[in-house]
Parts: sequence; C-alpha cells; structure tokens
Amino acid sequence: MSHLSQTFDPEAASVSVARRLVRQALRDLGVDGAVDTAQTLVSELATNAVIHARTGYTVQVDCEGETVRVSVLDRSPAKARVRNYGTDATTGRGLRLVDALASGWGVATQADGKAVWFEVPAGGGNGASDADAWTEVADVEALLAQFDDGSDADVRTLVWDGSAVIVGLAQRAA
Repeated sequence: MSHLSQTFDPEAASVSVARRLVRQALRDLGVDGAVDTAQTLVSELATNAVIHARTGYTVQVDCEGETVRVSVLDRSPAKARVRNYGTDATTGRGLRLVDALASGWGVATQADGKAVWFEVPAGGGNGASDADAWTEVADVEALLAQFDDGSDADVRTLVWDGSAVIVGLAQRAA
C-alpha cells in the first residue's frame, strides 16, 4: 500500500495545489488512468473543506492494488451530505459529482472532524459510463438556460466525454 499526505490552509489557492499533489502522486505510483477523475474529485472535496468547513484540511492519497482512495480530512464536525439545490444555485453539486464519478465514496467521523473520501479504479473510470453518470446528476441544458442573457452571441457548450470536459462554441439558435 502506498500513502501520501499533505496538510493545507483553508485558502482558495490551496485547492489547485491539492489537485497537483494528487496528480503527481498518482503519476509517481504509475496509475495515470486515475489522474483525471481523482483531480476533479479532490478539487470538489478540497473546495468543500475551504468553503464549508473553513478549517485547514489534509489530503491523503492511498493506492492498494487496483484501487485509489483519496481522503480529505477537515476539523469541522458538520457531516458532509448530498444536497438538492435548484438549477439556478451556484453551489451544492460537488458531492453529486463525487457520487457520479467515483466507484465509491463516504464520510467517516473523526475525533476532531471528518474525512470525506472517494475511490476510483487505478486504471481510470468508475466502472460505469462517466458521461451517463454525470448526465443523470446534472441537467446541463436547464442549468445553462438559467443564465441565458437573451443574446444571439456564441455560447459555450460543455460536453463530458468520459475523461474531460470539452468546451466548444456554438451559434445560439434563434
């Protein structure tokens, strides 16, 4: 079993550092297939620690056999939970994304806070179609419609291809 751990201050800039830590740790372990999903999900959990827990947090990366587990430990006693916000909300989708893209996830109560963790296969993916899983979680068209400014300008189209979000430009239909 391989293990890496690093503690961060509760600052927005720490999220990108946590992402790079996970990327480098997984590449060093030779499990490049897990990098994209793990980076995406640690971003969500680290952001939650900064915004909601408002405490320092520790990122742990473990790899045992064909499973990568990433945990984010914070010092808040508040339990992390999936929330159901409207399509116009600008927050509240992080754990839904974790649920959709991870092969498993959970929350473990600690003596001084909690650990939110996820697992992904070392080879990548989650055993299901990532694109289908995310589509079930987010009605992207409804979300984008909430921010329609009524103009005929080019709009960005976001598409999940199973490993990355593809951003394209399309002419808005009249």
